[in-house]
Amino acid sequence: GFNSNNLLLSITQPIYRKDLVIQLGQAKDQVRQADVTYASARQDLMVRVAQRYFDVLSAKDELEFAHASKEAIYQQLQQSRQRFEVGLIAITDVEEAQAGFDLAVAGEIAAVNQVDNAREALREVIGRYEETLAPLGKELPLVVPDPDDIEAWTQTALEKNLSLQAANMTVDVAFAEIQRIRAGHLPTVDLVGAHDRTDAGSRLSTTETRTTSLSLQLNVPIYQGGLIMSQTRQARHLHRQAVDELERERRSAQRQTRNAFLGVRSGISRVKALIQAEVSTQSALDAIEAGFEVGTRTSVDVLGAQRELFRARRDLAAARYAYILDILRLKQAAGTLSETDMEQISGWLAR
Repeated sequence: GFNSNNLLLSITQPIYRKDLVIQLGQAKDQVRQADVTYASARQDLMVRVAQRYFDVLSAKDELEFAHASKEAIYQQLQQSRQRFEVGLIAITDVEEAQAGFDLAVAGEIAAVNQVDNAREALREVIGRYEETLAPLGKELPLVVPDPDDIEAWTQTALEKNLSLQAANMTVDVAFAEIQRIRAGHLPTVDLVGAHDRTDAGSRLSTTETRTTSLSLQLNVPIYQGGLIMSQTRQARHLHRQAVDELERERRSAQRQTRNAFLGVRSGISRVKALIQAEVSTQSALDAIEAGFEVGTRTSVDVLGAQRELFRARRDLAAARYAYILDILRLKQAAGTLSETDMEQISGWLAR
């Protein structure tokens, strides 16, 4: 009998395919975009950790003030009851004092709950409960932004803001996608290598034929049923969306930068004013305590002055927290926030 065996090996190597060239560029852009997105997420985490940390401290300050308020109002209630018993005031005055005390108790309960909520929110971002949080130290440098120029910071944000950079890369990738799809209309050139081996014959004789070839193959698309046109329209739509998102990110970066810059500047003035307010309320408390010692002031007066001092300290602490957070937000918006900034803030905490 006569037998025939055939083995064909073929290898194709693209020489010119515009769509693959564009796709390679897209892949490189997407890698860079992923790096920028990761860096942006790290900056966002830094700000959120600081925000949650100071939220806990702020909640504790509020609890301290709520407790002081409750104690002061309780003393007022006790005094009202005594005055009512000797006929100096009407029962309605006692009821008003009781209502004020009940509200103060409710306020303290709410403040305790807020501390728990703030601690839970901090655990959410750091992954564990912190039993003890270092408070902010007394020495906090109040320094205006460097440079002290809102336009310079805004320009830096337009150049370095990470969210804006990522949005810009999204536009580039989307535009390249239009070009890649359009390249489907273009001819392609492939290098084709083939090796053909054929064995033919019978029991008595066999003939082996080997053929090796190397050629260039030109493919010219003629018509693809409107697929490329449809895909191009969709890619253009996605590109327009990316451009719109880029503009939103640009405006957002400008707004965040300007708000944070103004927040730092006004925060310095507010902290300085509240430092003076704390000094004044401390002086008032000292005077009232001296009056209490000689009998010209009551314990209610002392507790009221103490409450005002706690209020001043609470407001001062809140202003200091806000000042620090605005510094972080300004650097985040400008794209310059780093671990060094967090280490600096850590150095401001009391150890």
